[in-house]
Amino acid sequence: MFTAARSFIVRFIPLALALVCLIGIADGAESYRAPAGDPVRSRKLPAPASASAPPGPVATDRPATAVEAAFSRRAATTLRLYGHELFDRGVKPVAPSFGTAQNDYVIGPGDELRITIHGSAHPSSRRYTVDTNGEVIVDDLRPLRAAGRTLADFRRQLETEVAFGISDHEAFVSLDGMRRMRVLVTGAVAEPGRHEVAGSATVLDALLAAGGVDRLGSLRTIRLIRGGVSSTIDFYALLQGVEGSDPELRDGDRIVVPPIGPTIAVAGQVKRPGIYELPPDTTPGGTQPMTVGEAVALAGGPILPSATRVVTFSIGADGIEEPLETTSDHMARDHGAGVASGDLLIVSAERDQRRGTVSIVGHVRQSGPRALDEADSLASLLGSVDLMPGPYLPFAALETTGPGGFARILTPVDLRAVLDLRRDRPLADDDTLIVLSLSDIGFLTSRPVIDLLRDGGSSREPLGCAGLEVLARRLSGDLDGPLVRGPLGRAAAELTPASLPCPKVFDDHPDLLAFALEHAVLLRGGVARPGLYPVVDGSEIATVSQAAGGGARKLAVTSNSQSGGPRGAGGTAGLRGGDIVDSVAPRFELTGHARHPGTRLLSDTPSLRAVLGDGGQALSGLYPLFGVIERYDRNRLAGRLIAFSPREVFQGSADRPLADGDVVRLFSFAEIRRSTARHPTPPSSRGTTVEPLAAGILALMAERAVEVRGAVREPGAYPVEGLVGLDQMITIAGGIGDLADRDGIEITSREPATEPGDMTNTRRMVSIDAANGRSAQVSAGDAIRVNPLFNDREPRAVTIDGEVRRPGNFDVTRGERLSSLLRRAGGLTEQAYPAGAVFARESARRQQAETFGATARNIDHDIAAVTAMPNPPPAAEIELARQMATAFRDARPIGRITIEADPAILALRPELDIVLEAGDHIHYPKRPLTVTVTVTGEVLAPASLQFTQWKNTDHYLDEAGGTTRYADASRAFVLKPDGSAQRLRLSYWNHEYVAVAPGSTIIVPRDPEPFRFFQFTQNIGGLLSQLAVSAAAVMVLSDR
Repeated sequence: MFTAARSFIVRFIPLALALVCLIGIADGAESYRAPAGDPVRSRKLPAPASASAPPGPVATDRPATAVEAAFSRRAATTLRLYGHELFDRGVKPVAPSFGTAQNDYVIGPGDELRITIHGSAHPSSRRYTVDTNGEVIVDDLRPLRAAGRTLADFRRQLETEVAFGISDHEAFVSLDGMRRMRVLVTGAVAEPGRHEVAGSATVLDALLAAGGVDRLGSLRTIRLIRGGVSSTIDFYALLQGVEGSDPELRDGDRIVVPPIGPTIAVAGQVKRPGIYELPPDTTPGGTQPMTVGEAVALAGGPILPSATRVVTFSIGADGIEEPLETTSDHMARDHGAGVASGDLLIVSAERDQRRGTVSIVGHVRQSGPRALDEADSLASLLGSVDLMPGPYLPFAALETTGPGGFARILTPVDLRAVLDLRRDRPLADDDTLIVLSLSDIGFLTSRPVIDLLRDGGSSREPLGCAGLEVLARRLSGDLDGPLVRGPLGRAAAELTPASLPCPKVFDDHPDLLAFALEHAVLLRGGVARPGLYPVVDGSEIATVSQAAGGGARKLAVTSNSQSGGPRGAGGTAGLRGGDIVDSVAPRFELTGHARHPGTRLLSDTPSLRAVLGDGGQALSGLYPLFGVIERYDRNRLAGRLIAFSPREVFQGSADRPLADGDVVRLFSFAEIRRSTARHPTPPSSRGTTVEPLAAGILALMAERAVEVRGAVREPGAYPVEGLVGLDQMITIAGGIGDLADRDGIEITSREPATEPGDMTNTRRMVSIDAANGRSAQVSAGDAIRVNPLFNDREPRAVTIDGEVRRPGNFDVTRGERLSSLLRRAGGLTEQAYPAGAVFARESARRQQAETFGATARNIDHDIAAVTAMPNPPPAAEIELARQMATAFRDARPIGRITIEADPAILALRPELDIVLEAGDHIHYPKRPLTVTVTVTGEVLAPASLQFTQWKNTDHYLDEAGGTTRYADASRAFVLKPDGSAQRLRLSYWNHEYVAVAPGSTIIVPRDPEPFRFFQFTQNIGGLLSQLAVSAAAVMVLSDR
């Protein structure tokens, strides 16, 4: 906390001191309490980043150059200049390891050689440096010429001299230190200038040392100037592995990188798409113009070995781009026409077509293409693959080519009939059979699909699925169609959908989802999983019912897309897309947090007990105290909500008969907590569309809720039905907490009053372990409060650090004082400076932050008012006021308050011993080595002066040269090390003595005459002084 506040104060020092010296308001300084920003905890500012630090890796998302952007725009794909990625990472050349130089290394002045002579008379091993004359002086040998010789040549010369001059000795030589040489690199490089490189460096090493070639620099015409002779280096040869394309450098060489030359771009089906620089002699006007074939070869050649088509887009003098096509035959004869600067070559295969195949995808183990000769029909194709578990057999889609040979269309397929060999059809080249799973079909009744059917294709949220996007466009384009206005669409909109993710098959085949819905029938009842199921016309109801989980023995088409009325009954009636199938027997639906949701025959399970049994239908996490039966009363033509207790049904103590059309809804704990956390309101008052049933259930939950508060693990509102034991309610709320008062449980119950229309509440206290608690029961509308045990320990620890023997976080009890904390922390060290202790409190920090924020707003308001006056103040004063508002707005106070922190004084005066609060932070700084007193503000020579005990404020002011003519001596004050401030009364007739403690700061403000225009100066004087005093304290304590 201190570190963040100190960072702000340090940034604010210049402005704060300028403001206080200019405005000079220190009224009430006697009661001043320094705010945030004391820097005692962190005196040293963070060091700035080193300017010589090595650069980090270059980002891969670098901006494109103008050349790259132009070619990329024309090619409609990202293209980059070839070869320049060599310099993108900013890698500097690595100095070679010594002693491993190759035999062809050329020795030069400055190289260090390790020469070892083995023998009995003159053994030695020394390092010798090649002198400026190019010679090496070895003991007992003549001077040896080394400069200009290779390491191998010098070794042979040394061996000869040793054999001639020192008999029976052997000589060995290795490179022990490589010379450094300076090379001048100019032109289009990142860091042009002279660079020092190793003696074995090449042109590439020098370019890397210069930061690499700029992307507007040439890689084809790099010039190496040596002894006045210029040679051209083509780095494309280096990139393609040509030997000798990166020559070694010599001391004094110059390298010049000219701007990039003519360029072309090659895109499409090549191995290395990019932008390539043309060699200087290969332009159409040169001696050897580059052909189309050579340009494609420069890009790595075509990806595919088939015949290739190259379309060259050239820009004429009039700026118009015209294409020229070159085929493989042309390139085989003469490599095609020549290319020119700015040409764009798009490479593609002349033909990209697969013949003689069919494919099967979707819910199969091995999807992919099959040979048409081996799978020429649906039956033979399905006979060669294994379906995965859970396929949807009544419907599949065959993607084939329509009449005319171009458009792709979808055709429905009855997989069950094909597998039973009752139906078959031949396949054509490029046909694809799409097999769906039961989960894929379940998505047809998901929330995203049903919402689109309800809203006519409109959606407030991104769909995130290609199939849903196609469906939305189709529905919005046919609002009067059967999926929106037809019987099936209207009936499907009444379903209760589940939130399911979009299957991959509908993303891969976007038209498939709408196609399946157009062939779907609605199984509205009589099956375990009601919903939309696609069929082939003429399919049997029994087949589709089996795929939907089975159910009623008698199903009938009660409505169809053509007439809207029933077409017949029975399990064998043929179906058509758009039909609605219902059970002819009474039924109900189990939904919500159930193990097997779906519809049931009322004749098989006529009551709740028959449906739920002993809990077998319940999932883990079921809420046991509340469930709902949604019933439609056909006599009153209105819906009803009937609450029940699943726990009582499981136990057999309660049961209720079910009726035709009932919906039995179970809830999970998570759903109950989420639903009762808000306060539902009627749809009309909220102004939003809310499902009536959902709103009714939420209202019923609120009416039947029991509030559980206090020391429980999951407090909240829990709906119940009937009477529930106290222990059961506490268990539902997560159990009683460890710090709960088990004998202090408060129950508030509603009871009818004696007067009609009134209700009263009674309250009783029980113990969970006593008889009155074990027998206590609650009902809807009651409230339970589990009182916590009283704990005299503060909820958060206090922190003490700095010059104490045991710094850290300490738990404190209520009413504990600072002296007690000091004893627990081992007391102060010998270096502690209690007069400068910093005490921060959270409540003070919040109060200061609120005050600073309000002050900033007041300044902004006053600035607006002053600038609207006929004669506004000067612009400099208004700007200073704005800076002052910003300073208050950005202030991050730490909540420092002034206390007595010296344990010796606290022992003598216990009334000064402050009571600690949770979150307090105390810091004891180290006693400064040099004790000073700082004088700042409107004095002639602001300075930090040595503290002397007998001096008073007049002495320190005199040593600072005295006050200036702009000083407001009547408002001068002294800031003490503990953060408090005391006003000085400097006048000829008043010489009140003010003690100056070591580490204090004397501040002389400036006369406030320039700010007479501003009303806010009358309001923020004390606050401004607080900021300025804090800033001055930072300066003094940071220096110490």
